Amino acid sequence: MAITAFDDFVRREQRSAQDLDDQPIDWQANKAEWLAHLDELFAMVGEFLKTYVAQSQVSIAYKQVELNEEYIGPYSAKAMVISIGSKVIKLEPIGTMLIGSKGRVDVSGPFGHVQLLLLSKTAKSASDLIHVSVSFDGVPALPPPRPQSKIEWAWKIVSRPPRREFIELNKETFLSLLLEVSNG
Repeated sequence: MAITAFDDFVRREQRSAQDLDDQPIDWQANKAEWLAHLDELFAMVGEFLKTYVAQSQVSIAYKQVELNEEYIGPYSAKAMVISIGSKVIKLEPIGTMLIGSKGRVDVSGPFGHVQLLLLSKTAKSASDLIHVSVSFDGVPALPPPRPQSKIEWAWKIVSRPPRREFIELNKETFLSLLLEVSNG
């Protein structure tokens, strides 16, 4: 029976690999989508800080950073620099080729750093990104079919370990994040 189960496994994997070969990934489109998501994030942050910027209490600047990711290659991306008095907080993109997320931006200040992840809008914690399957008598269980619906992406703040919860990014949570990394 184990040989039959292995034969079934090999056939499934060959079909899966063939399906992937039939649908090549457009890495340049993937990169363009990632850069558009970064622009959306920076526009959202700009909106959160609009009142402070208008009153010259906060300034926002941008710089280009060089990233290099497997399959995409080297490219430039925008990073945001927020200045609040003597404190400087940077929002620097890390990349889009990450397991479990569509992208990551690190927010760093003089007193720490926090990660922002571009995740499925429904993800609430790291455990939502994990799939576990069980086998009986050496026969692997088939994974449940994954829904083919389009994923709605949302920027989320990653809480500190050990919980690693994903917190919705909104004005209140972002301002709290700025306080955390700048020891405000």
